[in-house]
Amino acid sequence: MGRKMSEVRKELMLDDEFKAEYVSLEDEFALASQLIEARKKAHLTQDEVARRMGTTQSVVARLESGHPLPSLRSLKRYAQAVCGRVEIRVV
Repeated sequence: MGRKMSEVRKELMLDDEFKAEYVSLEDEFALASQLIEARKKAHLTQDEVARRMGTTQSVVARLESGHPLPSLRSLKRYAQAVCGRVEIRVV
């Protein structure tokens, strides 16, 4: 049996270069997590969201990966597909 991901991440975070890159991607991870959570809350599959957006499942998968960052237009289409809305804040 392999090691737990949390153990691997903890070990990798000891490397300053890895840690800096990981931290720099925090916003992408947060966005990806929010998209996935919204889709699950709407009880939809990636394919169902894709059909509602007029695109393919692979496009939805890329949006949910957080890389590359999606356009505001794509985020709005995704939000509409899951019966949500986009809210942007500068703090």
